[in-house]
Amino acid sequence: MNKKLIALVITIAAFATNVSARNGYNSRSCPKFYLGISSGINNHSGFLGVNFDVPVTTQFSLGTGVGLSSWGYKAYGEGRFYFKECNRGWALGAAFTYNTGLQDIAVDMPTTIGTTEVVMDWEPSPNVAVSAYHFFNLGRGGHRFYLQLGWSQAIVSTPYVVTSGHTLDSDGVTAMNLLSPGGLIFGFGFSFGLGGR
Repeated sequence: MNKKLIALVITIAAFATNVSARNGYNSRSCPKFYLGISSGINNHSGFLGVNFDVPVTTQFSLGTGVGLSSWGYKAYGEGRFYFKECNRGWALGAAFTYNTGLQDIAVDMPTTIGTTEVVMDWEPSPNVAVSAYHFFNLGRGGHRFYLQLGWSQAIVSTPYVVTSGHTLDSDGVTAMNLLSPGGLIFGFGFSFGLGGR
């Protein structure tokens, strides 16, 4: 992962922790919903996504979102349990994600006849995911910053089809397994609290 991205995330997390400690949060004014943006590796709504989160209780929420990913568009639905009120602090989430895939992708890949241009269809990819989160307060308005770490498991074992008649060798198969949705999740994002109770 890019060292500048890691440094940025650590700086933002330190700032958010400092703001949270100074300002505190009044649980009587929990927001009715959150609108946010997020990014990351195997992030639920892609490398750049918009998220919508509705607290069902002060310690459980349902969320959804959509965005752009390397495997087409990506959308998700998730339930989250928080260990603190007002949907803050540590949380555990279970999600279903869906990548739309891409058609007629031409890339140079290792094949049984050597490295050559291969045409593929990247099929839609449904995944299930579990994540741990930490949510930090940002100011007094109910806004949040979060960090996410988890695992995404593909439901479809081979979400691509080679349409150009080539056969990928073991290196090509490994490369496609790394590119296809699934694996380690590292995400971060901001969510803006709206409609305080």
